[in-house]
Amino acid sequence: MKMRRTLSQVEAEAYLLGFVNYETISKYRPTTRTHDIERFKAELVDQGWRPGVVPTVHIGGTNGKGSVSVLLERVLRAGGLRTGLYTSPHLCSMRERIRLDGQPLASRRFREGVERLASANVSPREGFRTTFEHLTALGFLEFQDAKVDVAVIEVGLGGRLDATNVLPHGRAVLTPISLDHRQILGSTVARIAADKAHILKRGGRAFLMPQSPTAQKVILSRCRRESLEPVWTSERVKVERLKATAEGSILRVEGSRDYGAIRTRLLGAHQAANVAAVVTIAESFLSGAALDQGVKRGLAGARVPGRLDVRSTSVGRVLLDGGHNPASARAVARALHDHFPGARIHAVVGMARDKDMRGFLKALDPWISTFHFTTTASPRSATGQMLQKRSPRSGRVHDGVKAALEAAARQHPDLILVTGSFLLAGEAMRALNLDP
Repeated sequence: MKMRRTLSQVEAEAYLLGFVNYETISKYRPTTRTHDIERFKAELVDQGWRPGVVPTVHIGGTNGKGSVSVLLERVLRAGGLRTGLYTSPHLCSMRERIRLDGQPLASRRFREGVERLASANVSPREGFRTTFEHLTALGFLEFQDAKVDVAVIEVGLGGRLDATNVLPHGRAVLTPISLDHRQILGSTVARIAADKAHILKRGGRAFLMPQSPTAQKVILSRCRRESLEPVWTSERVKVERLKATAEGSILRVEGSRDYGAIRTRLLGAHQAANVAAVVTIAESFLSGAALDQGVKRGLAGARVPGRLDVRSTSVGRVLLDGGHNPASARAVARALHDHFPGARIHAVVGMARDKDMRGFLKALDPWISTFHFTTTASPRSATGQMLQKRSPRSGRVHDGVKAALEAAARQHPDLILVTGSFLLAGEAMRALNLDP
């Protein structure tokens, strides 16, 4: 399919959404037929992609992979490297998924890139088949064209058949693995870990964050099979939280050197493990003054958009978090306890219907004064009524996130928590005129 050269941003995104978009499908089982990464790799090479030309860090797992990706890119960039960052999902614009030197891909480059990919769809192999394949191809080609020093690549879903897994061996990271996307990846932690561990490849390096005993057993088996020596990041770098406030955390970081106390805008005790992973990987890229500068400047003032992201808004203080499983809800609950002790908190919640709504809400319940339930724009979304039925106690149902935010604000809470999905966080950002 060929396209005219005058695509607008809206038209470019609409074109990409015209393909199969598994982010909107709640029940499917990936197979080599639906997720043929060898075919995708061949198409990408036909477009000029050269595997291995750009050094990469491939980041998978269940919880924290987005935070580790964003923080690592900041540290490497602050250390003087030219960086690319590929993450998903986005909050407000698809351009956020592809970043060069910390900035979303320019609109002109995005539109031209989409046109380039559209032209590829006349190839004998039928071209790129899904929205995510298109975005992955666009990111990989842009990073190569920009000659970045390193590209940080977040896995979309799973690992084995994810489009990003066309990457050759390199540095790969597994964040903590827990139950999520069970209808897609498997019903046990062992099955999910086995799928995600496929990003660990012979000839590369395996950086591992703390894991449950079940996940650890599976991951170490993969490391042995691929002749990889695992690097446990929390053993290489020690991170101590010195102080927790409503604005963030002061962290003491010590790895190959003592980086001292660093003031960040990161909330939650779990950020210590994320920072330990980031610094461990940074130490494999940087040295000397560049390393010291990268860690200190990269982490100073750092926050991760949409992930325990506290903002001052027109409706008061709002905490945005796109977490959507019980493990992430427990991390949010601990952050509320540590950073907002005694606060009266109202929660605006919207989730996909295939998530563990009951477990998620139960984890938050002790810290929330009132729940406000709503339906997101996703076809996968649970209704507000569905969430209300699965809540440990009654809550209020609203038509849309704006109405939910306004209702919460009228009660004058100390904090409004917006959580349950990144789509909801993005909708809240737009309603509140916030930048990601």
